Amino acid sequence: MQILYSSLHNLDMAQDRPVRKAIPADFNSYMDAYIRFATTENDSSREYNPIDANRTVLRCVSTIFTDVLHQGDVIADSEGLDEHTDSIALKLLDVEKAVQERIGQMTDVQKGSIVQALLMDDEGYKYVVAKVEHSEWYDGETLEKNFGFPGQNKRVWKSAVIGLDAVDGAVMFTTIKAYINTNAKYWTADFLEVQEAKTDAVNTKAVLHAIDRVLKPVKEKSPQDYYNLRNTVVHELQSEQTINYPEMVNNLLGSYQPASEEVDVQGLQQKLLEASGFDTQFHTDPKAIKGPGKVKIIVSPSIDVLVKEGIPNWREGFLVHEKADGRTFLMIRCDDQRTLNSFPKDTE
Repeated sequence: MQILYSSLHNLDMAQDRPVRKAIPADFNSYMDAYIRFATTENDSSREYNPIDANRTVLRCVSTIFTDVLHQGDVIADSEGLDEHTDSIALKLLDVEKAVQERIGQMTDVQKGSIVQALLMDDEGYKYVVAKVEHSEWYDGETLEKNFGFPGQNKRVWKSAVIGLDAVDGAVMFTTIKAYINTNAKYWTADFLEVQEAKTDAVNTKAVLHAIDRVLKPVKEKSPQDYYNLRNTVVHELQSEQTINYPEMVNNLLGSYQPASEEVDVQGLQQKLLEASGFDTQFHTDPKAIKGPGKVKIIVSPSIDVLVKEGIPNWREGFLVHEKADGRTFLMIRCDDQRTLNSFPKDTE
C-alpha cells in the first residue's frame, strides 16, 4: 500500500472552520492504523452508490484523484489538493453542527478529527475518509484548546473507502463502502451523500438465506442444534436493530455448546463468516422475514408439536421425563389453564 496524499483536520463545533494540522513523521503510525482499519481490518461495512457525482465529497475526491494522476502519482504541488480536502472537512463540520442542533441535549455528536488519504494498492486507487477519535483539553497557562490522540486504542468512529479508476479521462467510482459505529446515518446521507446499494429488506433476507444454507446439514446430524441456532438467528433478524454480521456470527457460535458431538461449531462459524451476497452492516427489516414460521417437532406417529420461530430460549419449555417402567414422555411447560384442564394430571 502506497499513500500518495493525506491530510488531517481537527473538528471543533465552536469554530467556523476545521483546523488543518501538519502531519509529522511520528504520526504516520496513527495514519497507517486508521487507514488499515478502514481498508482491511474492518469486516463490517455497507456498500453504497452515488446519488450525484457533483455533490461536495465525491466531486472533491474526483478532482483530487485527477490532480494526482496528472502529477504522475508524485505530489509536487499540493495547493489544489489541500483546498479540496479543506472543503470535505468543512462539509463534515457543517453537517455535524446541523445534527447537533437537531438532537439538542439528548446526546452529543462524537468528537473527533477527519483523516483523508489517497492511496494505491494491489486493487487500484482508493480514497479513504475517516472520522477518528480525539480528546480535547485546555493548556493550564495559555488556556488554549489542544487536541490529542489516544496512544493505544486508535478508534475510528466512521469511515468510507471509495474505489477509483480513470476510463478515457473520466473518473469512475468503482466501489463505495462505509462503516458507522452508531446509527448516525448523517455520515452517508448528509456528508457523503450516497445511497444504499442494497435495501435493509434485501440484506435481511439474504443473511437468513445464507445462514440457512450453512445450517442445513446440521438438521440431519442434530435437529436440536439446528432449531436452536436457526431460531436464535430468526429472533435477531426480527428485532429492530443494526446488525454487525461478523459480531452476530461470533455471538451465535463463539461460546455455543452443541447438544451433539457431530456438530462442528468452529467449522460452522468459519463458513458463516465466509458467506457473501449481503452487506456486513445494515439495519434489520423484520417485515422481510416471513413469519412467524413454525418448527415441527415429531413426538410420535400421531402427535406433532409446532413451535413458533423467533422465540428465544424456546427449548427451556421442554423436558424429557422417563418413567420407572421405561416409558419416555416429552414434558411441555404450559401456561394456558384451559389446555391444562384438557389433560389428566400425573400423580406418580
